[in-house]
Amino acid sequence: MSGTTYILGIHDGHNSSAALIADGAVVGAISEERLTRRKNQVGYPRLAVEAVLSQAGVEAAQLERIALASLFMHAPEYLTDISPWYRVGLDKQRLDKASGKDYNRVVFDRRRQARLGQIEAHLRLEPDRVQVVEHHLAHAAAAYFGAPWDLTEPTLIFTSDGAGDGLCGTVSVGRDGRIERLEEVDRALSLGKVYSRVTYLMGLKPWEHEYKLMGLAPYAGPGRAKSRRVFEDLMDFDAERGRFRLKTELEMNYIYFHLRDCLENVRFDDIAGGLQDYTEQMLEAWVRAHVQRTGLGRIACGGGVFMNVKANARLAALPQVEAMFACPGCGDESLAIGAAYCAFNETRPGAACQALTTLYLGPEYDNQAVARALEKTGVAESCRVERREDIDEYVGRLVAENHIVARLAGRMEWGARALGNRSILANGADSRNVDRINRMIKQRDFWMPFAPTITAEWAERYLQNPTGADGSFMMYAYQSTDLAVDDLAATMHPYDRTLRAQVLTEADNSRYHRLLQSYEQQTGRGGLLNTSFNLHGHPIVCSPEDALQVFAKSGLRNLALENHFITKD
Repeated sequence: MSGTTYILGIHDGHNSSAALIADGAVVGAISEERLTRRKNQVGYPRLAVEAVLSQAGVEAAQLERIALASLFMHAPEYLTDISPWYRVGLDKQRLDKASGKDYNRVVFDRRRQARLGQIEAHLRLEPDRVQVVEHHLAHAAAAYFGAPWDLTEPTLIFTSDGAGDGLCGTVSVGRDGRIERLEEVDRALSLGKVYSRVTYLMGLKPWEHEYKLMGLAPYAGPGRAKSRRVFEDLMDFDAERGRFRLKTELEMNYIYFHLRDCLENVRFDDIAGGLQDYTEQMLEAWVRAHVQRTGLGRIACGGGVFMNVKANARLAALPQVEAMFACPGCGDESLAIGAAYCAFNETRPGAACQALTTLYLGPEYDNQAVARALEKTGVAESCRVERREDIDEYVGRLVAENHIVARLAGRMEWGARALGNRSILANGADSRNVDRINRMIKQRDFWMPFAPTITAEWAERYLQNPTGADGSFMMYAYQSTDLAVDDLAATMHPYDRTLRAQVLTEADNSRYHRLLQSYEQQTGRGGLLNTSFNLHGHPIVCSPEDALQVFAKSGLRNLALENHFITKD
């Protein structure tokens, strides 16, 4: 396309990713893990860069700007094993403070040159085309420019995560395509670090399994109040000043041993419940204070803390909040998109960035690619393969008959959640399907729920959503209706009956919508169970080869690959 402005965004840290913007619109975004098949891949995303350029038919020489997210990023070997980060206490805090600014500046400069050198060596472009975007500015840009709103109207922007470039949060105002920062939250006051330290304390994997604590939290009993007080003694929120406030000499980086001592003999579910309560009340106080201070009730939120769908639902329900957009996939993988938005906004001032209206931004594969993958993997030799032009309607009917079907169709979803194109689908009314899927492939923790996809036509019948929170990207938890308890029993949290729903319109994904319509015609129900297509602890599948390998290694019996349907004997 002659005259098109292409911007490449790169995140080269934990769960590294690449994104391509064309004239202000995100046209491609891929996490490196999907291509290397290593969960939360760290380092320079070479394969993802090549993939987003290839699928758009763009050469590196056509790039007007490359936007590298974060002023500083640790070396890959430092991010591969983060457990030493957690086994530290007050002595380490004092040592770090004594190390001095000169040492930090030397490390910063060396890493900056190494990171820029990787881009230059790979893409063979002059360094002056590379722009480095501060970490929380990239988070803010992904949320602000990605929101489906008129940018001429002011938006209050919140970012919150573990830490990046010395901060763990910011408050900004977006207006007329410009982002003005109002407040910074030092990394010493990180809510994200509290959550990740407890994740590690509970024997789970930090930077990956925080969602499991959120899922465990509803099971907590009265003991959750005791654990909540432990967190409240670390830091609180000063509503008068509108700031977080330390209540201990420990920064949140160094609280692991303190938490271990304070939470000894506290039930695991009570710890999770207290932590979730504390996180929600801190975020609520923070958001409420700044909405009241600025008078702006339209908020956009980015950064990994806002992957917490229960907290998002609570924020959206605040009477002061008029509308809320939680950036989908708002962990560090979204930094590539935010950095690219920033660079386009600076490169083409006055040209509007376009909202993030779809997450189907990855590669797609035609039936010829599927045929080659079948031949390469040899799966066809031991399975029945048929070609069906009515594959979407056919899968809908099979799911209605209580078959479990894995599906690869169209462009791969970007972000942490499967939205139908790389999904395992099942009848949502049959609670036995939870155990069936877990035995076949997922091996999820016993307390963790699955999620539904619901057609927009049925959303009001299944979801209590007085705030109108957008369900397109599975960023909110909703209270279920009585009808949903019957129709979607296998897809809701078994204790509090909430639903982390995807609400699907025909415009979002016509093929997937057609599948759900086929299911509805057979069952009289407007939603089914949708979970990501992957082996436990592995990335979501990307290619037909990935899908066939997972199919062969798991107990799955039915697989839809574009127009091919594969069944194990």
